Amino acid sequence: MAALARLALLYMATWFLAGASAEDGKIVNGTAAGPGEFPFVVSLRRAKSGRHSCGATLLNPYWVLTAAHCVHSSSPEQIDVQYGSQMLARNSSQVARVAAIFVHPGYKPEDKYVNDIALLQLAQSVALSKVVQPVRLPEPRQVTPGNASAVLAGWGLNATGGVVQQHLQKVKLQVFSDTECSERHQTQLHDSQICAGLPEGGKGQCSGDSGGPLLLYGSDTQVGIVSWSIKPCARPPFPGVFTEVSAYVDWIVETVNSCSPSTTLWVGQLIVGRSPPNLNS
Repeated sequence: MAALARLALLYMATWFLAGASAEDGKIVNGTAAGPGEFPFVVSLRRAKSGRHSCGATLLNPYWVLTAAHCVHSSSPEQIDVQYGSQMLARNSSQVARVAAIFVHPGYKPEDKYVNDIALLQLAQSVALSKVVQPVRLPEPRQVTPGNASAVLAGWGLNATGGVVQQHLQKVKLQVFSDTECSERHQTQLHDSQICAGLPEGGKGQCSGDSGGPLLLYGSDTQVGIVSWSIKPCARPPFPGVFTEVSAYVDWIVETVNSCSPSTTLWVGQLIVGRSPPNLNS
């Protein structure tokens, strides 16, 4: 009887450890990003504490793209940007200060977070390298079809009430058509929003992923910015809602050029200004 009790305890301990391992390191049921897989993803932090607050992407050495709700109530000196690493580190040496914040003038959180997009101008340029690269923007008004495969990357909570991930996570999702997205949310969403998740739920964005990128699967083209989702995170039948980047490419280009005319951006197949450096050597 004692031997059976010991065996039962051993089985329970093994089951518990396996369960803990299965839940560790998730975005919401995602996996760790591979080395250098998302060289354009950066972390927005509280400047005083170094705590991660939102995701973002590098557009070029001076400009960062994120969600308006991440920065609309902040001043530039309250935020900094950690870049060039998939690991969050409060004492990182790869941190850039923010010089200016540009929130879209049409941002309305009370209207389903329409125009949830913002640009950050950095106080100093970041050096491009194999692990620091610009993201590609889609063509203006480019349509991402329903059922397309996409990837979300971020450091957000592994579940509602969970913890921020220290290692950058990724998860493969399905894009939903505008019609299906609105039907699932039982409200008419805006044409400038895009949805992604899984029909059965269980995978997707959570708190801390806001401002981060949704990318076309197998590419470095950013089609969405994490905006909002129904809680608890990844709850079916509600896919996550993203700002659709293609609706704002003209605004991005206009804003960047008005502040730094010589600055270049990577838009679709057309290289505006210069191409990103070839760092394969």
